[in-house]
Parts: sequence; C-alpha cells; structure tokens
Amino acid sequence: MSRHLFVGADVAGDTKTNGLIDDGGIGVEMLSDNGSTTDGLYVAGSHVPTDSDQIRIVLGTGGNMLVSPWISRRNVIAFSGQAGVAGAPCKQTVTIGGTSAAAGTVVLKFVRTGGPRPEFFSFATEIPASTAHTAADALVKAAFEAAVLPEWLNPVAVATAGATVVFSGAKRGDTTQSGGSWDYDPIQFELIVESYDGGTQTYVASATQAGDPGIGDGYSVLAYEKSLQGVSDGFYNRRNLPIAPATNALVGTAYTMLTLVSTKDGSTSPQIKGVDNLIEISIALPVGFSTATVLANLNDYLAGDFATVTV
Repeated sequence: MSRHLFVGADVAGDTKTNGLIDDGGIGVEMLSDNGSTTDGLYVAGSHVPTDSDQIRIVLGTGGNMLVSPWISRRNVIAFSGQAGVAGAPCKQTVTIGGTSAAAGTVVLKFVRTGGPRPEFFSFATEIPASTAHTAADALVKAAFEAAVLPEWLNPVAVATAGATVVFSGAKRGDTTQSGGSWDYDPIQFELIVESYDGGTQTYVASATQAGDPGIGDGYSVLAYEKSLQGVSDGFYNRRNLPIAPATNALVGTAYTMLTLVSTKDGSTSPQIKGVDNLIEISIALPVGFSTATVLANLNDYLAGDFATVTV
C-alpha cells in the first residue's frame, strides 16, 4: 500500500499564488487533458466531477507543495472521516479500607500487558499501626513517586479522593520519570495487591480506564508524519542526518482525520504477489476547522459515489 499524509491548517485550499497554495492549505488539484497540471483546483460550486477524471491532493508548505499520486474518481473505493478524539491513559486504582491494626508493608505490583513481552514492577509502602485509610493513600502515593519507576508508568499518582490512589500508564507526549517523552501508544497494564501484613486494613485493586490512542492526537499524527517522510520528502534518516524536513503536525493540536483510498489501476488484484494495489491518502485538519475547504471539495467531487462525510 502506498500511504500519504497531509497535515493542514485551518486555511482555504481553493486558490494559488504564483502556482502555489497558501501555507497550510490543502487543495484538490485537477489533471488537465494534456497530462500536465494547471492552476485549476477543484472547488465545490465552481466545478463538476466530470471536469477532471483524475485528481491529486496538494498541500501548501510555504515553499514547494507536497502532492499525492494522481487518482481516478472511478478507482476510489473508500472515503471517510472522523473528528478528533483525545487519547487516554490506562488507569488502575487501589482502594483502601479500614485502619491498620499493626505496622505493616503493602506491596503493589504492576504488570504491563500491551508490550512485546510482559514487564513487571513492584514497590512497597510502610504503613504504621493505627493508620486510617484516609491517611494511607498519601503514604502509598509518596512511596510510588519516590521509587525508581519504569518509563511506561506516569510518575505522578493521584490521591485526592481520601482513600484511593490512581496510577496511570504512559501515553504519547507524557514526561517520563527520567525526563524523556513517551513516544508510543498508551500502554496497558494491570495492578495487583501482592501482599499486605498490617492486619485489618484492606487494599483492593481495580481497573479504572483502558488506554486509548484516540483519533487525531497531535503526538500520534506527528509520529505518523515522520514515518512517511521518505515518501513525502525522500528523507529516510538512515544516519540520523541533522537536516530533516519540517513537520506540519503540532503536538498540542487535535486533528480531524479524513481518509481516501483508491486502487492504482481500477483493480484490487496486485500484479506482484504479496503487494497490494492501493493508495491510501490521509488528511489531518485541526478539530473545529471552519476555513479549510478540502472536505467540502472532496464531498462534492465524490457525490453520488459516497455518502457525504460530516465531522
């Protein structure tokens, strides 16, 4: 599959200046009859689908435009979109009940389940005798945050409810205990109360929230954009070269995602065994965009073949 990503801003993509679309604008460019591009961009209300059998997606960058392969309208097999949804970390909670009858130690164990192999981490908290559950939570939180933690755990626990401690797994963009940034999907983990020897006080672990990468998270879009720079810019970073192409995704922005899938020649059967015959074009626009026009233009161009995409 040939994959392409275009990350735009809330900028119209209906006009060109000196042959170029404005920086951040995404347009739908038509192919002229003689096989060369023109300044003609497909604009809803000014054109009809029969004006051009082939189109390509173009992105203004302030310099040369980034472009997709040409695709034929009759070869498009999928067109969809969805508004951005923020990613969420995996959360596990330990709930404390009663008062400790004697001094004891509680050991909590974390099991990472979503990685290439299970990973484990445990830490212990000393609980003095006669400690109420409403005070024990702060002790557990402090012991956790003082421990040497794996990078896949958020280094800050939450103990504000009076008798619970909430632990979170890392998600993209989180700062790890070492000061680095977690650059992967949200991890999944389980929490186990391994032992407690302080008498009548109880510790119960429960799942609170599953990790979810969301849709159009700025960190995820940036990672995807970097992975495709070989296709878009011819940059493969084989030797960690210092001059890299500029990226367009902003980590603090949530993006609405559009997807356009086309066959290369009208057939879904590849000419080479094991190699598919598809072109996948993803378009990222800031959530709540109002000026960007690429969605309206694609809806118009593909009207009759696909339902109108609303986000």
